[in-house]
Amino acid sequence: MSDEQKVNTNADAEKDVQNVLAELKGETEAPTNGAEKKEAVSEDAEEARIVAAAAKLGEKSEKAEEQRSSGFRGRPRQNNAKFDPSSQKETDDPVEIRKQVEFYFSDSNLPMDKFLFSNVGGSANRPVSLELLHSFKRMRRFQPFSAIVEALKSSETLELTDNDTSVRRKVPLPDTVKDTHDPSVAKVFEDKAMARSIYAKGFGEEDSTTQLDIETFFAPYGPTNAIRLRRTQDKLFKGSVFVEFESEEKQKAFLMLDPKPQWKGQDLLIKSKKDYCDEKVRDIEAGRIRPSNSRGGRNFRGRGRGGDRRGDRRGDRRGGDNRDWRERRAEDQKKGFQEEPRRETQKDARGVPVVQSTAEPKEDAAAGQKRGREEETANGDHPAKKVDAKE
Repeated sequence: MSDEQKVNTNADAEKDVQNVLAELKGETEAPTNGAEKKEAVSEDAEEARIVAAAAKLGEKSEKAEEQRSSGFRGRPRQNNAKFDPSSQKETDDPVEIRKQVEFYFSDSNLPMDKFLFSNVGGSANRPVSLELLHSFKRMRRFQPFSAIVEALKSSETLELTDNDTSVRRKVPLPDTVKDTHDPSVAKVFEDKAMARSIYAKGFGEEDSTTQLDIETFFAPYGPTNAIRLRRTQDKLFKGSVFVEFESEEKQKAFLMLDPKPQWKGQDLLIKSKKDYCDEKVRDIEAGRIRPSNSRGGRNFRGRGRGGDRRGDRRGDRRGGDNRDWRERRAEDQKKGFQEEPRRETQKDARGVPVVQSTAEPKEDAAAGQKRGREEETANGDHPAKKVDAKE
């Protein structure tokens, strides 16, 4: 999918959300023909309407995510994510409600969450409808809807607006953060979080509760700001996570644990996120893994399907050198087959070296999995996601 198509898809998804909200709002407004307003509905009926609205918005969000997840040239990618938020019991716990909503709007999530960021408008700090938030998969278990309103009234970082129907940050994002999503901005926030983040591998295959189980696993060593399950582009769990602790001191304390915590009786590979990223850079420079092609990402191929097969494509990659291969070989022999200068290793918005495929280093060889570029936010169900970011 081209960048232009992605922009159009996101815009259409946001338009659908706004249309649904406008439609629902209109159900209780006075008609334009001068007739009297409808009689006030009971609290139970209003609660049922809001729950139905959340479900309707959720369906539209899921359909939009399916469109956004289309692969190269519109071919759909598989979605191997197995997380199922419906496995959680319904609750009206105000602590859990505040924790989830405050995470959505936090510095650890909002700059990386394209959908929510576009609704907030960056530093514009626009309010977001509670009905929209309630449509997110991890929010649907919070019942009744009124419990969400009551829980957010005592939030230290968020404030209710529009007669308690919307919510926004008390402190907006910095003025330097514009109203359009910019990966470079996300990287600034990720760089700040690097010193308090760790990498851990060895969590095995995913099931419907793995994400929740991993959150529970790290809870005694927190508080944590975010726990992100790392995934391939097909959303297959890699068995590894990035964990951002509340402070650098908490991160250091976790790394110094002796003995190290085990996952279901098995040892984990644990290191700082910075050490992990530095090692990936060294692997790329040593040729053990290949960097992703910057022109088209993982799916780009110079001689790919649908490309121009007339003539030797190597000429295009050598600045328009369309000479016969024998001439190029002769010139290369004269130069001693010198290699082209090595390009600087590219990193994604989270500061992680971007790779196209891997010859796994020793520590990861047993896993036998290819590394991808995407991550999913465990606390926000979002592969910075991304990821239906609200799963």
